[in-house]
Amino acid sequence: MRFVATLVARPNSSLLDHATIQSISTCLTEHGASLEEQDWLSDGEACDVFFSGLAIKEAKELISQELLGSPFDFAVQETTNRRKKLLVADMESTIIGQEMIDELAVRHGIGDQIAKITERSMHGELNFEESLRERVALLKDIAESELTAISSLMKLNPGADTLVKTMRKHGAYTALVSGGFTFFTAQIRDLCQFNEDRANMLNIENAKLTGTVTEPILGREAKLEATEDLIQKLGITLNDVCAVGDGANDLAMLSAVGMGVGYHAKPIVQETAEYQVKHTDHLALLYYQGYSKEDFA
Repeated sequence: MRFVATLVARPNSSLLDHATIQSISTCLTEHGASLEEQDWLSDGEACDVFFSGLAIKEAKELISQELLGSPFDFAVQETTNRRKKLLVADMESTIIGQEMIDELAVRHGIGDQIAKITERSMHGELNFEESLRERVALLKDIAESELTAISSLMKLNPGADTLVKTMRKHGAYTALVSGGFTFFTAQIRDLCQFNEDRANMLNIENAKLTGTVTEPILGREAKLEATEDLIQKLGITLNDVCAVGDGANDLAMLSAVGMGVGYHAKPIVQETAEYQVKHTDHLALLYYQGYSKEDFA
C-alpha cells in the first residue's frame, strides 16, 4: 500500500527546504519505509513524499518527532481518494477569525459573561445546545440592527476563500455548516462562494432578539447529520468528505469523514482529529489533497 506524507509551511515563507525533506525521508527509511518520488506542490511551501512499507501511525509519530519545534504542518495518508468531493466547513474561528455571538455581547457589556460560556462549550466542558440557549437568552431585547452593525467585524482566515473556490473549480460541493447564525453564515457563504450554508436562526420579533433560537439547534450531532444528508444528496460516501473545524461541537463530524481537519483547534480537537493545521492556513487543506499551487483558483 502506498502512502504520502505532505509537509506544509506558511505561504510565501520559503521555509520548507530540500534539507528538511531529506531529513524526513532519511528518518522514514531508517525505520523501514521504502521511499518513492517527491513532488513539490509549491516551492518552499509544500511537498509530497511518497513511501510504502511503514504504517501511517508510525510514520506520523516519526515525522512529528523530526519536526518538533518547527513551524510546519503535515499529514500522512493513503494515496487513494485524496481529493475530496465535498467540503464541510465550520465558520466561526475556522473560516472567519471571530465568534459573532461574543462580538455582539461585547457591544452590550456582557462580553466576558458570554465568552466564558463559549469557551467552555468549545472545549467540550458544556453541552453545545444548552450553552447556546444560555448565551442567546442573554441577548434578549437587543435590536436586530445590531447584527448588521457587527457584520463588518467578520474577517476571513487566510486561505479560506481560496480553499472553497479551488475545490469548487475542481468539481467539489462546498457547504458552510455552523453552530452560529444564518444572519452571518449567509454573508460568508456569498463572500467565499460556498454552494450553501446551514446554521441556527435567531428568533426576532418587533425588530428585537427574543432571546431564543429556532429549534432544533444545529450542534455537534446535527453537524454530522448535515454532512450525512449532503453525502446522500450527492451520492458519495463519508470517505469523500473533507471537513474542517476548531471546537468540540465539530468532533462528531471530523471523526466520521475521510479527512477531518482541526484548524488551529481547541485541545480536545487537537487530541482527536486525524488531520491538523496548527501553524499555517487553509491552503494546507488543498495541499493535503494533493493540489499544487498552479491548481488554485
